[in-house]
Amino acid sequence: MPDRHGLASARMAIALALVASAVVVACDSKPAPPSPSPAAATPAPAAAPVAVDAAPAAAAPADAGSAKPKMVANPDGLSLVERIAKRKEAEKKLAAELAAAEETRLLKYDKSKLPLHTQVFTFIKKTRSQYDALEKKVGGSKDKAQAAAAVEKTRAGLEKSIVATGKKLQVIDPKGGNSNVTTDYDVMLNALANDYPAALTASVGGDPAPLAAEKAELDKRTTKIETWLAAVRKGKK
Repeated sequence: MPDRHGLASARMAIALALVASAVVVACDSKPAPPSPSPAAATPAPAAAPVAVDAAPAAAAPADAGSAKPKMVANPDGLSLVERIAKRKEAEKKLAAELAAAEETRLLKYDKSKLPLHTQVFTFIKKTRSQYDALEKKVGGSKDKAQAAAAVEKTRAGLEKSIVATGKKLQVIDPKGGNSNVTTDYDVMLNALANDYPAALTASVGGDPAPLAAEKAELDKRTTKIETWLAAVRKGKK
């Protein structure tokens, strides 16, 4: 029969064996670790932070009202009144230069038509002389009707020649604006054809005012034409 010491040792060994078996069984009963999941997609890199100015621009100051214009000194050193006077003087000088150039142009053109000018103006003066002679003849007549008839006869007799002379104006200046006196010729011829004899008739009838006005108008234009044609003949004014 084994001794007590040996029996105790055997029991101890059996107990340790049982504990070890239990530990192994417990370890084997643990659930298997889960299989690794598929690799997650690599996240996109985070956007780089936007740099922020450490000191933002200062806000524009509120408009405190329209800025006053700075005073600038006149470069010419002249006052406003002086500059206005200077500008007017320059304009006056330019106008005189333009007028002189235009006068030279007209003189040159009318000189090229001088024979026709002479014919037209000579006829106008001659026609007026006929009416003036008639005025002296019938001016004091007591028979007003007879005096008026004499004026009408003279007017009718001059009509064709006045029309023919008027056509010469188209030869002198067909386009207009090139002769300095064709307008005066035209006014005078029309007066001698109509207004002048009518005024003469009124004068012998006792109303001299219309004839005086006609004479003044013809005198003014006659002086202008005589002065101009003299300048044309000389080549200058």
